[in-house]
Amino acid sequence: MMISRTETLRIEREKVLTNLAENNGSRVKWLTALMDIDDEMEQMAEKEIKAN
Repeated sequence: MMISRTETLRIEREKVLTNLAENNGSRVKWLTALMDIDDEMEQMAEKEIKAN
């Protein structure tokens, strides 16, 4: 079964949020990863809106 890119990003986002909550030592790393995921999800949503 293939997982969509959106679902993969949601799963990764949850992992990042968990790591962010548990690991303050790498806070910048996890915040950067979270911003990257959110940006990609936003871009995907914009493309979907333009396509419809």
